[in-house]
Amino acid sequence: MGRIIPPFRQLYQETISELEMELRAALVDLGHKSAFDLLLKEAWNPEVAAMGNSTLPTVCDKLNVMSTIHLRKLIETLVRENQQRDSMIEKLEERIGLLEQILRERQGSTSTSPA
Repeated sequence: MGRIIPPFRQLYQETISELEMELRAALVDLGHKSAFDLLLKEAWNPEVAAMGNSTLPTVCDKLNVMSTIHLRKLIETLVRENQQRDSMIEKLEERIGLLEQILRERQGSTSTSPA
């Protein structure tokens, strides 16, 4: 007697093929097509083994969870980059404030000096 449930990789490949033919092909927006390709390349393909170990019932469930994890990773990267930029901006604002203060002091001392 043969195996009743096909292996995950086979189900994964079938699902991806269906998504590419039915969904991606129907997408009108080129940005959406590009986003689909990026999900496949950056989120789904590298984590096939992890998805195969999951007990979620369907391949689409696993793809959705992996997409969410990937998005969370990207959000965290952006948050970290924004925090670094905010810190740099604060330091630059402090330096600008000091430079403005020095300029005011110099202008004040030159305007009060005798001619």
